Amino acid sequence: MIAGCGNGSGMGDFSSTSIANGAIKVRNSEIILHVSGTPDAVIAANGDLKINGQIVPISQPEREALQHYYLAANAVREHGIATGKAGVALAGESIKGAVASIASGGEGNADQQVEAGSQKVTQAAMKICQDLADIKTAQDTLAAQLPAFKPYAGIIERDAAKDCNDDDVTHR
Repeated sequence: MIAGCGNGSGMGDFSSTSIANGAIKVRNSEIILHVSGTPDAVIAANGDLKINGQIVPISQPEREALQHYYLAANAVREHGIATGKAGVALAGESIKGAVASIASGGEGNADQQVEAGSQKVTQAAMKICQDLADIKTAQDTLAAQLPAFKPYAGIIERDAAKDCNDDDVTHR
């Protein structure tokens, strides 16, 4: 799903996110698509598409589909960050709950707090699954309308959103 967030420095910059094993990179204000043996494609927020550094002429419906792709990829990034933060909060609550449980001789509601935190993480992760479905929809639209986009049409696979949802259900 998400290969990683951040700049690799461990400093929590979050300026770059990789999706689909690095085939989609969300970096600053652009989405970079990479398919082996094909020049990279770059989608800008305004829907401009560049392939191999050259602007590709597009129609208004194609621009709208590119903007949809851009927004969905950015949503994966934002929801990935939110999921990570929810996971960190859950870890903190788990530790506090364990310490409180030990201090009180096992009394308390630590399990309930952890379960509530776990549900927040799951809900945040489910948003990523929907974002992947949105990318796939835009990807399919672009592949059908824009011949220059066809080499990038397989980045998000057919069952990616379903597999994502299945993973989230399995890990509850």
